[in-house]
Amino acid sequence: MHKLVRKASALALIALLACSGIAVKAAFAVTDIPPTTLKIPPMVPEQSVSTFVPSEAAPGKGIAVNVIYPAKPRYPEGAPVVVVVPGGNGADGLEFSMHAAQAGFAEVRFAFPGGGSASFSSGGIYDNRGLESQQALKDVLQFAGGKIRDTQGKTIGDLVPTKVAIGNVGMVGWANGGNIALVTLGKFAERLQFVGWIAFYESPLGALFWPANLGGGQDLILNRHYRQGSCATGKCLVDYRKLTWWAGGQKSPGAHQRVGEPEIDGMLYFDENKNKLWEESFEYALSYATDIGLEKQIYAPQITHALGRLNIFGTKWPKAVATLPESEAYFQERDGSLYIADVCDKLPSLMVTIFGSLLDHYQRQPDHPHIALAYNAFLERKLRWVRLNPEPIYVTQTSGMNAGNFSDNKPNTPIDASAMDPYLEPEGLVPDYVFMEACIAELADRKRAKKLDPTLSGYIVQYSNGAEAQAEK
Repeated sequence: MHKLVRKASALALIALLACSGIAVKAAFAVTDIPPTTLKIPPMVPEQSVSTFVPSEAAPGKGIAVNVIYPAKPRYPEGAPVVVVVPGGNGADGLEFSMHAAQAGFAEVRFAFPGGGSASFSSGGIYDNRGLESQQALKDVLQFAGGKIRDTQGKTIGDLVPTKVAIGNVGMVGWANGGNIALVTLGKFAERLQFVGWIAFYESPLGALFWPANLGGGQDLILNRHYRQGSCATGKCLVDYRKLTWWAGGQKSPGAHQRVGEPEIDGMLYFDENKNKLWEESFEYALSYATDIGLEKQIYAPQITHALGRLNIFGTKWPKAVATLPESEAYFQERDGSLYIADVCDKLPSLMVTIFGSLLDHYQRQPDHPHIALAYNAFLERKLRWVRLNPEPIYVTQTSGMNAGNFSDNKPNTPIDASAMDPYLEPEGLVPDYVFMEACIAELADRKRAKKLDPTLSGYIVQYSNGAEAQAEK
């Protein structure tokens, strides 16, 4: 059911954008599944402007940026600004929208260096979300906050033909985008003090989660050697003793090539019956990352350490596999969980919401290890405000459905990681972008009103995009 819901969400989103005159590519596979299983809130047409933001990471033309703005700003002083950091591992974030304008926000999208389309792209070379990508995100954030101008000398307020509230700026880390969002905040905190809040959409914060090595949506089975509940402590426990190397194997032949990454022979898997043959129906194979200029399989440091400790390769480490120093260097630049403590210390007023649903779009372990790990990590640092899923009355505002349908977790409150389901949002009611609109609406409203009460009796700001009124005319 979960995959069908996701695809129905994508279908409805694409149809709506087409009706609004906005040309996009599908963010997900389009099928003939009707979107009637979901309630799609009424929308108004979305308008946008495009520009380039100067950045040392994108010499020449700069970073390609698109700003989707609302006809009706959320506040009298203007629209709060949200920078959407794209998921996946690609360079282009220009062709995805979470429809933040429907909630009165100015939504800033961008392409990392080297990303974009033939007609609108960023300068520079893509580095798989390394330092160049982080510098680009830093500069996009500064533009969103009115701290720097675009390549034509215009601020975001000059560019957008509606008022913009640059004093209320935040981010959405969409899936894997949450990792680089945290890395960037940690590295450039002194220049990003104006960032007030961040919402994470099921972000895989942790080296074992991106790429998925506990069991993801593309795996036939889960990693049964993971100890359920352990990730909630911050230390994911996996028994690697049955791990085996197959020098000529490939877990998913062609998968890396299809996304423009090198295809590297060799496979790590758990040999359950010790027959030295990978039997896909019941034996779990691990996933690797790749990097530009390093033609090697890069496994998470925890996995790579186990390879050496257990002498998996015998006397000679394969050239096809990154060493522990190489693995640590790679994930030090890309694992957002390593920066949570730093971000909390450097931006103590930051407000965080973590979104998690009953059936995750990428991770499939039943204890939702990435959600528990991230929430507890922020909670442990005593951040000013951290919440698991938005205030349900805000989901009512963005969805038009009864608040009783949705999870009701209090901020800054411990969770029982052995029983995660009651904390998570239901599937099949509304598209996930509606939940994320609720997340940012609550965060921006609380920041503006300086209202951190754990329980709200009503909306801090009453907002409607006017779509229903237009439909009645």
